[in-house]
Amino acid sequence: MEVLVVLDIARLSNKEEFEEFILDEGFAGIDNEPFAYMGESTTPVFNTRAYIFEVFSKAFETAKISDCKIICQIGSNPPEAYLYEKDNFFTELKP
Repeated sequence: MEVLVVLDIARLSNKEEFEEFILDEGFAGIDNEPFAYMGESTTPVFNTRAYIFEVFSKAFETAKISDCKIICQIGSNPPEAYLYEKDNFFTELKP
């Protein structure tokens, strides 16, 4: 199933290093869409979501990002929105 991840990052000092980490973990950038990434998953939704959280939290730590909004869509499931905060990990944002 396809995976889409879109980020709302206020400040990023080293986008190349940040994206290199994400690309090494199996995500690909989407042309002409800054901070939008896609990938493929063969695991259940719960495991895929956990992997997204793990990869992006490590990327945020590497880039010294303390907070970021993230939207992910896994397969045909509805998009989910989260707030990443360094001290609270990911909190789901309700519409």
